[in-house]
Amino acid sequence: MSGNVTILKGDTDDITELVLSGIFNLDWQGFFMGPKGGFLPKNAFSCDFVDTKLTCNLLAVQHDVVYASTQCDFPSIISNIRALEKLVPLKKGESLLSSVCESHGMPCIRLSHALFIKKEDDDDLDNITCIGMCLPHHQILHSLMCVSEDATMAWPVQDNNREALNHAALTHYISPLPAFDIDGKPIQPVDYQQVLSGAVIQAQFTLLHYFIKGNRKSIFTTSLHEMHIL
Repeated sequence: MSGNVTILKGDTDDITELVLSGIFNLDWQGFFMGPKGGFLPKNAFSCDFVDTKLTCNLLAVQHDVVYASTQCDFPSIISNIRALEKLVPLKKGESLLSSVCESHGMPCIRLSHALFIKKEDDDDLDNITCIGMCLPHHQILHSLMCVSEDATMAWPVQDNNREALNHAALTHYISPLPAFDIDGKPIQPVDYQQVLSGAVIQAQFTLLHYFIKGNRKSIFTTSLHEMHIL
């Protein structure tokens, strides 16, 4: 499997990730951004907890007077993402799995966030926090508080997921959802489901591309940079 991240190219040697941003509704259906995501200890696909992604659908704002005007921008966002995905041509026999899907019969963007980051022998808090990208100051502070052995072991999971968390903690740290309330304060993991599901948010995310050679499948997904409740 090979992978790419969408970047901006220019005349300099600096490489900048292309970060997409917009105002959206978080769909309450298909919302798997609770502390355990959609992980089940006895799942049919035998996925490890460390592979868990927190996911949800981004919809056009529907019932908010203040941000209803952003509905006009949503079709352009969808069109732009599809245009970016078409920049990777498909060869004969290959198929595409788009980051754009449908919910309630309407187009939406599938947003994801990796719940774990892998430990390295030379890890220090600065390296763990930044992970190769520049983060806003409040998000750096949030990560510094959360990236540790103790924070990983204290992650709120049900008893039937505790063994999976203990196993994951041997090689990985928890990577909290970079989600913030209207005052810029981090939303606590126990509140992810209640506070975020159905909320109007501003999200910033990167478009990622992977190619699975065995299945001859071109896969586009997203990686959340941060979200703020509006």
